[in-house]
Amino acid sequence: MSKLSSITHVGWVDLPVAEASALATKMVNGRREVIVLGDRTWQIGVSSYTDAGFGEWRTIEMPTDADWPVHNNDSQFEAIAVDGGNLAAVMREDPPVVLVAEVGTRRLRAQITLTAPKGSPLYDTWGDPTSRGEGMVMLRDGRLLVAKEKRPAALIEFCPVGSSAQGLARDDFLDDGEAWDAPEGDVDFVAAAVWRLKGSAKRKLRDISDIAVGPDKTLWMLSDKSAAIAPLCLDKPLPASGGTIRSVDQVWRLPDGTTKPEGLTALGDRRILIAMDTDTTERNGMIVEFPAPRR
Repeated sequence: MSKLSSITHVGWVDLPVAEASALATKMVNGRREVIVLGDRTWQIGVSSYTDAGFGEWRTIEMPTDADWPVHNNDSQFEAIAVDGGNLAAVMREDPPVVLVAEVGTRRLRAQITLTAPKGSPLYDTWGDPTSRGEGMVMLRDGRLLVAKEKRPAALIEFCPVGSSAQGLARDDFLDDGEAWDAPEGDVDFVAAAVWRLKGSAKRKLRDISDIAVGPDKTLWMLSDKSAAIAPLCLDKPLPASGGTIRSVDQVWRLPDGTTKPEGLTALGDRRILIAMDTDTTERNGMIVEFPAPRR
């Protein structure tokens, strides 16, 4: 395609955290629950979403006990992922760690350090503290899919030390109600496979600010610099050996008024929620809708 296609702006959302940087959804008792967090505070916003819109938002303070890392005013939270059980994981860019907690008790179950040691395909670039993880999805077999923002923009399969890359297919994403095989304690995950954006995909998506899985297990990618989203349908799985992503199925330009889009999540029925990294909690979220596929 020669130019980006447009999608419909459905409405604005007041997300309850400033500098919103990440979104996630899960089904709870048949209802969709949406979670948002920002990269400055240790607060998480939660609300239910139906065809009628969002319910009342509630704000949850993350724990401050000794089991959790030291708090400051710059959380560096860039991504959040949840499973179908009782786990939530938040990812920091610097240091590159993932904190896994049990939702009910808020017990810190694991602290995962994301590493790229010598021999890893990211060995030469992971040391840049301004270009590490920006998006995250839980995968089966206790793995993580992480989006690297730039230099290079890429998808990365992180695996527990001692395990090998498996590649990426639709069947690797968790089903609704499925628990993630999470580790316990302080552990290292290694960048085992990397798929860099190249060619047309790189021209249309100048960076990757977040990733999310839709109800049909399409992987959505968000680009801040291009103000666009793109689905990756994975009809052909990404190989465990790594490689490149040279094209995407479609690229949708975000509407005018989009400012610093940093998070996205699929709401179902062709609707996507975008979170914007602004210093206000007013109109810092946007619901967009892409057209139905042609038949």
